[in-house]
Formats: sequence, structure tokens, C-alpha cells
Amino acid sequence: MNTMTSNPVYIAILGIMGIILVYALVKKIIKLVFSIGVLLVIYVLYLKYTGQDVPQTMDELKHSMSDNVEKIKDVASESIENAKESTKKIVEKKVEKKIDEILGD
Repeated sequence: MNTMTSNPVYIAILGIMGIILVYALVKKIIKLVFSIGVLLVIYVLYLKYTGQDVPQTMDELKHSMSDNVEKIKDVASESIENAKESTKKIVEKKVEKKIDEILGD
């Protein structure tokens, strides 16, 4: 540690590394804020497109988003159930066809 602090070249290298570290952190924070902003804009456009009211406060936003998440969960689970049923029917038909081929009917 004494070697690094006593030599000006090492101090310059440490300074540059510190600046690079701060720059990387700020860059990641800016990307995160930008991503969240884009998601909020998309959400507001979705609300406008579906004719729903755009929330004016954070509490309304939280409530609106939780309601929409519940709707999405319901639709997704319904779609998964439909996919399971159709897959089950297709598999049953193929198994029945294969059995008929094997038994020679």
C-alpha cells in the first residue's frame, strides 16, 4: 500500500481505475432508469389502447399494475391449460394410430 501511495504513477493508475469504475456504475444506472422509463411508456400506451384510465399517483399505478398482472396470470394459465388439453388429444391420437399400425387393424 505504501508503494502505491508513494509513487505518482501508481496513484495515476489508481485514479484512472477509479474513474472507470464510477463511469461503469453511472452507465449501468442510466441504462436501468432508461429501461424502466421505456417500460412505463409502453404500459401507459397499453392503458390508452385498451381504454383504461392512466394512473395519476404511485398508489394508483401499483394497484393498476397488480390488477393487470392478475389478468395476465389468468390468461396465461388458461392458455397453458388449453395447450395441455390439445397436446394430450394429439398424443392420444398418435398413440392410437401407432397401436393400430402395430396390431394390424
